[in-house]
Amino acid sequence: MSATTIIGDRVRNATEPRARDVDVVFAAGYSATAAPIGESVLVVGPLLRSAGHAVVEVNSTIAVADSTSLVVRYTHANAESTVGPLGAEGVGSAITVTGTVARVSFASTADAVVVLVDTPSGPAVFVAPDEVRILDTETDLAGNPLSTLVFDGVEIASPVPVSRELATDVRLRLALVHAALIAGAAQRCAEMTVAHTSTRKQFGRTLDHFQAVKQNEALLLQEVALVRGVVRVALRHLDAAGSGPLSAAGRTAVTAAVVQAAVSAGEIARLSHQLHGAIGFTELSDLHLYTTRLWASRDAIGRGWASRLGTSAIAAGADGVWNLVTASTEGLNR
Repeated sequence: MSATTIIGDRVRNATEPRARDVDVVFAAGYSATAAPIGESVLVVGPLLRSAGHAVVEVNSTIAVADSTSLVVRYTHANAESTVGPLGAEGVGSAITVTGTVARVSFASTADAVVVLVDTPSGPAVFVAPDEVRILDTETDLAGNPLSTLVFDGVEIASPVPVSRELATDVRLRLALVHAALIAGAAQRCAEMTVAHTSTRKQFGRTLDHFQAVKQNEALLLQEVALVRGVVRVALRHLDAAGSGPLSAAGRTAVTAAVVQAAVSAGEIARLSHQLHGAIGFTELSDLHLYTTRLWASRDAIGRGWASRLGTSAIAAGADGVWNLVTASTEGLNR
């Protein structure tokens, strides 16, 4: 299914904030869509809107460069400056970018790749020009392309500055995209598993008549409901923030959702395959289309989120932990 098919009439209003983008991203996970829909609607769109930049094509992805992957200097350097290397100070806004950004999802198939970099004057975004080489160097566990962007002294005439807060939120938003994809794929895994156990027979009875199967099926549905619930709360915080930075409660909610989704992904895949039996691993079943996406999104989320959540809880102290938990839903429309 294409990005345009899923987003439908939202394409015509791509410059406006969308309160129901959560359903679009869930649908992408549910249908195993091989397109950067989540990145487009939950990361690229809000980031460009906040910077006053026209929203680019619907099928767009984002590359987040850290300080070690790219060297960014002013194109028109101040030769008399004694601050840092040549190009650390300059005239005008044009920058020259050299280096690589690895593991960018769907960069080779997207209509546009938006790049977030740290320039000498702060964070900025730009749309990667044709001079940037895009190499398909690997794939994720679901077979989706992970590309490397190669900048060989590429000049960017007008990078768009963004606030440090918004730049920090980009990684949170990206992680939440994958949490939402997990929620959508998990729902499909549950539906396929229930359909399988209610029709497949052993010893004269359908599988769902056996107590052990019932128990594992209940555990599966529990995990699916859990991840979907926490992701929905986090996405409501994104909706409340609009194109601005997330609130402190919003950052906590997003981090909690990302942690839970990463944990649940493995458990949902395990239970789904266990209840399907050997057929779930074969081409005869579509289950692998969704479980591999669970694993791929879990890998994309990465590590360190639980530590970040724990650090927030410790910083809140004994008297603040309850407020930290309950604040995740305060001020949100029910």
